[in-house]
Amino acid sequence: MTLTFTRHRRAERYELRPRGADPVHVHRGAPDGRALPEGCAPRFTLAADPDGARPLAIVVRRKGDGHLAVLAPDHAHLAELRLTPRKKLRRPKYEIHLPGGEVLRGREGTVPSLLLWLVMLPLVLVYLVALTLSDMPADEVGSPLRTAWKRPGGLIGRVAMTESARGRFRVPGDGLDHRVAYAQAVAKYWKQ
Repeated sequence: MTLTFTRHRRAERYELRPRGADPVHVHRGAPDGRALPEGCAPRFTLAADPDGARPLAIVVRRKGDGHLAVLAPDHAHLAELRLTPRKKLRRPKYEIHLPGGEVLRGREGTVPSLLLWLVMLPLVLVYLVALTLSDMPADEVGSPLRTAWKRPGGLIGRVAMTESARGRFRVPGDGLDHRVAYAQAVAKYWKQ
């Protein structure tokens, strides 16, 4: 079964909306009264309810290497997320390290999305000129690129998760834990 969800930002928190299921709420830090493993700083919690009382996963930053670890509520290790430093401007790379040793790699800008971007470039330039002349906030403008997280190996069945240019995430099959997909979707856009 394919998991499809979109990311929505409200004033203080994110919300992930899977198609045909209840929303997943994102809260800063760890749930109140919940201890974390030694050497971990809480980043955000994915919860089934708006209050955060029923956490699905807790994402923490490990102090030694700075990577993000996705933990189940019982502190079982679900995955490790490695993000490109914000200073890097060209095609950021995102990695998901699963417990079995499998590594999913995602790069912004698949070939079809880059070709579409080149075709649309003249229209985008006109839009940017109009944006310059208006009073619209410029931090909301970005390139409409698709991101695909792929497994190493053959050509067929490599894609584990995709993000469309409109912000819709799709996880085909049961190859990736939905909590890890949710955590990657939030971590990619989380303001530091």
